[in-house]
Amino acid sequence: MEIFGQCFAEDHALAQGLVDYLGSGEHHRITEQVGCYSAALEQAGEITLFADPVGQFPLFYDRSGRYSTKASDLGVDIDRGYLATRLACLDSTGMLENRSLYQEVRRVREGHALRVKDGQLDERPFAPLRVDPDLSAADAAEMLQESLTAAVRARALSARRLVSDLSGGLDSTSLAYLALDDVAELPVFTHYNPESPVLDDVERAERYVRSEPRFDQQVVKVSAEHLPYQELVSMGDEPHPASIACGPARLRLSAAAALGADVHLVGEGGDAVLWAPGAYFIDLARRGDLATLWRHCFAWARLRNRSPLSVFRRAVVMAGLGRRRALLRLADTLERGRLVDDMSWEVSVIARWDLPQVHWFTRSTRHLLAAQARFAADQESDVDSAEFAVLSQLRLHGFAQRVLREAGDEVGVAVHAPFLDTAVVRAATTIPAHRRADPTVAKPLLKKALAGLVPDRVLSRETKGDYSREAYQGLRRAAPCLRKLLADSAAADFGLIDPVPVLQTIEDAVNGLRVPWGALNQVLAVEVWLRANAGEVAST
Repeated sequence: MEIFGQCFAEDHALAQGLVDYLGSGEHHRITEQVGCYSAALEQAGEITLFADPVGQFPLFYDRSGRYSTKASDLGVDIDRGYLATRLACLDSTGMLENRSLYQEVRRVREGHALRVKDGQLDERPFAPLRVDPDLSAADAAEMLQESLTAAVRARALSARRLVSDLSGGLDSTSLAYLALDDVAELPVFTHYNPESPVLDDVERAERYVRSEPRFDQQVVKVSAEHLPYQELVSMGDEPHPASIACGPARLRLSAAAALGADVHLVGEGGDAVLWAPGAYFIDLARRGDLATLWRHCFAWARLRNRSPLSVFRRAVVMAGLGRRRALLRLADTLERGRLVDDMSWEVSVIARWDLPQVHWFTRSTRHLLAAQARFAADQESDVDSAEFAVLSQLRLHGFAQRVLREAGDEVGVAVHAPFLDTAVVRAATTIPAHRRADPTVAKPLLKKALAGLVPDRVLSRETKGDYSREAYQGLRRAAPCLRKLLADSAAADFGLIDPVPVLQTIEDAVNGLRVPWGALNQVLAVEVWLRANAGEVAST
């Protein structure tokens, strides 16, 4: 048996789990230990692959049954449709299925087991993430408390020297406080950019440190050369924006290594599992829970200074449209090459997926994506819109975490994200998305779970630090390099994009205009990845 990921079980527990599995087929002692990991079991003439339910440590396989943690170990030719879908930020549409970046290489679906025997491949669910509509919020909070404290404790007890991020935000600060139960002193790292400080975060972090003497605060000052876009390198097995914006993380990890740390806690994934995407409005309307829908529309509209009726109307329209018709409309939009809707707050938030920047793509890319959207429209799905979006977000957080782990490996520090542990994610996502969202309270489930374990002054925070100024600052500084990069675009040579409108978006950002950061960053990540893998791309 091989374990891929972060598993904190003792060897004897896994050995007993293996005995149980070989005797009765019972897998729980193998798959449900503290941590997040995938597993491969090999016996005479048979292989069984258990993919972690979160998607943080994926397993890939080809038709012959060979498997690996990297699709690049098994494939040669790039899957153009997969790359185009990632480029367009359409992960939440279902167009990717279980494909990978390489043709003829598949990903074992999250929470599924793939059995390979006598040349036959059989994939079945063993523990996918599921919503339990009957579970009470109190029970979910208790599950979250138990799983999160166990996740942090496992790291604290196994580390030679544990350190943690403490940005001043709710997620990382909560992890740092939980770790104090098992360490006498905890070095904590606060990111600070003197040119554009996020004072709301920095001041709170300093306040928390002053009131807790066991915190040893390390303030990491981010210089101009470590801003986003300054170091355009390809990290991870496939393109992800984290690889072009990890300068501050690299600084924190280097500082952690200098202190002799071997395990560094980060708050990655907290937003995905503890909040709810705007698609939950659609689910409320589809289920006919109009009273709850109106209450949430009214509260959110008031916060955004919008009309609650327009929010309500948008949710009802999208619910009536349905997933199939929404995908067909997306296909039509892609083929036309322009958006049909404006980008109002209601349109951008109450949606099943992000609206793509269709004018950035070549005609062939748009038609390829449109064909995939029409194919996906014919596939049945019993997962609510919000839950589907959460699963997609978790997969993206998995990509980001792989980039952070790679950056940590460079300096000898293991990066761990307790919020992405399997049991933590399962506890947080067991109740429906609309019950995880509260317009008046940020992350209500986490606050209920950690009451009494984390100080009220931390849990009472309702705001979130805004780091967009750093993005603008970094892009302005890197603009000459980005212009040169896109003027000789590898993505354009590969027939994916028209660089002219992307260059215009760069100029908009330089001038401080509003830009689609997620889409722009993904294009740049693909551009950098294509250049780093020029040989493979050329063969395709």
